[in-house]
Amino acid sequence: MGSTYTDNGGIEKIGLGEQAGAWGTTTNNNFDIIDRLINGVGSISLTGTTHTLTTSDGSLSNGMFKVLVLGGSPSGTNTITIEPNNADKLYFVKNGSGQSVTFTQGSGADVTILNGNGAIIFADGAGSGAAVTDLTALFTVSNAIDSVVIGGTTPAAITGTTITATTSLLPDASGGADIGSTSAEFGDIYIADDKKIKFGSDQDITMEYDEDGTDSLLISGGDVTIADDKKLFFGTDKDVSIEYDEDGNNTMLVTGDVVFADGSTDVDIASHDTSNGLKLGGTLVTATAAELNIMDGVTATKDEINLLDGVTRTTDQINSARDGTVTSVSGTDPIESSGGATPAISLKNDFLQNSSSAISSSTATSFTASTYPTFISGRTISSGGGDFTVTVGGSSHTLSMRDGDGGTFDVFATLLPAGATISGNQFTYVAVQLRPG
Repeated sequence: MGSTYTDNGGIEKIGLGEQAGAWGTTTNNNFDIIDRLINGVGSISLTGTTHTLTTSDGSLSNGMFKVLVLGGSPSGTNTITIEPNNADKLYFVKNGSGQSVTFTQGSGADVTILNGNGAIIFADGAGSGAAVTDLTALFTVSNAIDSVVIGGTTPAAITGTTITATTSLLPDASGGADIGSTSAEFGDIYIADDKKIKFGSDQDITMEYDEDGTDSLLISGGDVTIADDKKLFFGTDKDVSIEYDEDGNNTMLVTGDVVFADGSTDVDIASHDTSNGLKLGGTLVTATAAELNIMDGVTATKDEINLLDGVTRTTDQINSARDGTVTSVSGTDPIESSGGATPAISLKNDFLQNSSSAISSSTATSFTASTYPTFISGRTISSGGGDFTVTVGGSSHTLSMRDGDGGTFDVFATLLPAGATISGNQFTYVAVQLRPG
């Protein structure tokens, strides 16, 4: 009976009564095979894109090594076929070939090992349908670590639920790693009290939630720039915003009410002249600070200041007080006169307008002081006298100017408030409007 061989290692089993005087040589060869199967490290040089890893019966072969160190210079991904396909094999593989390698044994699954990586693989020896399995991928159970080089130069992505750092999370170099990306943004970021977010290689600018009694966001060390036509919003519903309105305006636009806190808060307009400064409704206020300060030392309530509500005044009319139209005021301060005191006022002679358009004359049965208070004087057209009716504010009263002489004309003279009317017998008159000068 001749020799047979083990299925997986190719160790020769000497037949009974065989190899008399020569069995020692065969046995020594078997020990070499066993040594290679248990601890052997073999260097495999790869070329091209294919290689056959063979275990030969009874003779030392590369397929018997326990550890495979792959080298050489393959031209692309190299497919290594394990033969024979009915041999169970277990390999520790280190791939330093410069290319990926794929181990196959039959039509079943294959295993690919990237250049620079290692793996523990086994082939099941199932014949034509044999498969190769990567045991390394199963060592971490359900938490897979793919293509990881720990402490190496080519780290891979790590997927996990919570990463706990006891000291720091560091990039590989200054500015060498991002947090999140344009398509995978982080959610909430939590920063503890009085801790800072620091910007710049020298940490020149910091942002901090200053909890020490102030509960405020503190930005220190540099400017904050907001792009054109972008807003800084305040409030959960964004009720108030600040925006640099660059679209043709180049202005700071504040949406929402602005309230300056009570206390030592100043609002200072650096430039105020005939071209720039304080504007109300788009109109430049031309008065100087000294002119506006004319109220210094005067006690006035908001109601007293609001006395001008609903009154239309031209610039000339407002400036007349400054130019000297009102020559003197005595008694209680003018603003405080709303409190009940009546000041004495002396007016210039031209306080009434001397204008030809202010006087009119005609013959009529009715006259209305349409715009200004009007002094009117006249007489009846026919002799025999007659009564006149004066209507002021919707209330009518009789003005009787009869002199008791039926042969003469009856005359009248009266002051009509604006909107008042005199009517009655036909009369001729001269009317003078009391227009402000």
